[in-house]
Amino acid sequence: MSVPFQINLKDKVVVVTGAGGILCSKFAKAMAEVGAKVALLDLNEEAAQKFADEIVEAGGIAKAYKCNVLQKESIQAARDGIVEDFGTCDILINGAGGNNPRATTDDEFFKPENLGEMKTFFDLDQAGVEFVFSLNYMGTLLPTQVFALDMLNKEVQVLSMYPV
Repeated sequence: MSVPFQINLKDKVVVVTGAGGILCSKFAKAMAEVGAKVALLDLNEEAAQKFADEIVEAGGIAKAYKCNVLQKESIQAARDGIVEDFGTCDILINGAGGNNPRATTDDEFFKPENLGEMKTFFDLDQAGVEFVFSLNYMGTLLPTQVFALDMLNKEVQVLSMYPV
């Protein structure tokens, strides 16, 4: 992998939630490529471990941590492990999130003639929608509450893809 920009993140600790997925694993690899120590957090620890192993094989520094972004205790436990392994968080990438079949319709476009024949907006499962909302909102809020404390009072560094 080759990132289209170069910034020096040597000795910076980057935490990526949802890092067992396709998109966030790429973020993690890009951060490692520019020198960061990368903590890959995911509910699916095996998936995160696979990508952490790929980063290490490519010469980077990375470790996977099992983490449920909907449980503050799980996030805190991951943070404690990261601090022990790498130090405190410098950069947080909140990538965990997604959708759920219970919160989606069968067709992208509503057709009144299909009422009763397919799942429409009117049939969405409340618990499914609440899960998706929680995953995408609380799954960002809670990790930010835990890891932003590490970033307080640190030297602010502006990162840019473009020369200043």
